[in-house]
Amino acid sequence: MKLSIFALLAALAPLPALANTNLASQLTGQHAVYTLVLSKLRTHGITGATGQMSFNVVDGCTGWATNQHMTLIVRNVDGSLTKSVSDYVTWESKDGKTLSFSLSESDNDGKVKIDDAGIATHTGPDDSGVIKYTTPAHTEMKMPPGTLFPMQHTEALLAAGREGKRFISPLLFDGTTADGAQATFVTVLGHHGPEKGKWSALDKYASTDVDIAFFERKNDDETPDFRTAMRYYENGVATGLVLDFGDFVMTGKLTSLSVPASSCPQPKSP
Repeated sequence: MKLSIFALLAALAPLPALANTNLASQLTGQHAVYTLVLSKLRTHGITGATGQMSFNVVDGCTGWATNQHMTLIVRNVDGSLTKSVSDYVTWESKDGKTLSFSLSESDNDGKVKIDDAGIATHTGPDDSGVIKYTTPAHTEMKMPPGTLFPMQHTEALLAAGREGKRFISPLLFDGTTADGAQATFVTVLGHHGPEKGKWSALDKYASTDVDIAFFERKNDDETPDFRTAMRYYENGVATGLVLDFGDFVMTGKLTSLSVPASSCPQPKSP
């Protein structure tokens, strides 16, 4: 999901080392479906919105394969409907070195409005890297040192919750923009121990409430391009989604969840 975008500065503790977050990682595969409903309007041009989002994660042992599908229908003030359908697919290696990505979005008529794809790799001795887009063709960008990929970003904010930090501000590249890495600002709103709830697959996991804001690095505007909030469980499942698109805000209710058992070899105890 597009689960990251944020402001900057003030009393930010440094990110935990990636090796440490990986050691503590409890991320798993998942199939989650969310019903999206309108919760706030900030414009007179829209009178309603509804949608659905599915999020699939497969543990490929050496990497994570993710697939997000979202349908959003917006009712305009003249009564017309605007429909957008997006598909977002990634493969992220567990060593944090490589991310392949593909994002497409189509409109009412099935016409593709957004089509981004490529591969990002950490190649430099300082952990810098390069993003090579196949769509748009022949587009290449540098990736700053310290840039996290999506699953790394999730691990970092979960580690922040466990360690009692209030803020982190990692750079993120997830392939959802043709502008390269984004700045994110994560506010940790609370951390919870395991507790029984609606979804038994989550009962044994601690969780962290976060608010995430996303910013273009080349833009000095302190208003985020996108903002989201959720409760993240240690296995990577999110509940209580809030998606702030600027003109309107939607909430996402988890309506279906399955967490498959891992088929990957388990590391041997030392």
